[in-house]
Amino acid sequence: RKIAILTAVATGKEVNYEEIPTQGITKITSMDSSYAAHMGAAIKLFGTSVNKDGKIYLEVAPVLVDAKDPLYAVTDVFNGILVVGNMLGASMFYGSGAGKLPTASAIAADVVEAAKHLHDTIPNNWSNEEMTLMEPDSVEGRFFVRVKDTSLDEVDKAFGKVDAVIEPDALPEEFGFITGLMTQGEYKARVKALGENVLGMIRVKD
Repeated sequence: RKIAILTAVATGKEVNYEEIPTQGITKITSMDSSYAAHMGAAIKLFGTSVNKDGKIYLEVAPVLVDAKDPLYAVTDVFNGILVVGNMLGASMFYGSGAGKLPTASAIAADVVEAAKHLHDTIPNNWSNEEMTLMEPDSVEGRFFVRVKDTSLDEVDKAFGKVDAVIEPDALPEEFGFITGLMTQGEYKARVKALGENVLGMIRVKD
């Protein structure tokens, strides 16, 4: 709902949150976090909105975030919004976004604002026109993948040359790697070659 509202405000079109591909954190394990820490990264639940040549892609999913990224430090009850523009570059908004006191403060501010304009009509650019979203399989990205009982040759055969191969000493039967840039549809097609040996996948923030 948050990313739907933000996208509607930014574009002026109605966004149906039920159409947004959504994946929670229930499949994220402590081992995933260990891999992330080994790479100097962390796993965050992101709402992502991308305008690509006038087409909008929306998604909610866990994402692997590098420590150099400003969103890496967002924890606990805090929220971060990173806006990237073609002229502005990257700009981040950060603050309390959960908990009873921040929520109560925001509601009180809205009530006061409504009371100030009790008999006024406040114009806005948010229309009833519904937004058409991009198909998820057409969106490009990189993916962190964990596999077991698989050789690096088999991985290279399926994905081509991969980056950041991590082999934990405590788990000699598995390793992780980061794919090159590809669409989600291409990833789904290529990962089939590894079958049930795939333990999990997390998107990588570029």
